[in-house]
Amino acid sequence: MQMICHHEVTDFDAWKTAFDADDEARRSAGLTVLQVWKHVDSTTHAFFLLNVNNRDKAQGWIDRSNALHGDDGNTVTHASAYFIDPA
Repeated sequence: MQMICHHEVTDFDAWKTAFDADDEARRSAGLTVLQVWKHVDSTTHAFFLLNVNNRDKAQGWIDRSNALHGDDGNTVTHASAYFIDPA
């Protein structure tokens, strides 16, 4: 299973620094980063694809991230995440 996420951010570079710093928490939640993208025409949209080893732990990471805005350096203004499987 994978998870695709979209974050609206105040600044992509600041968000990416905070995102990279959260690597240990993601790994503890059984998440592996497969790809990170930034919007071509905007510095306020970040997208990323994660491999999910445990859905419950992944949901816990989402819930924790949504509750603790300081973990993202206060850069995320809106977040969405979707669990997906290949069709």
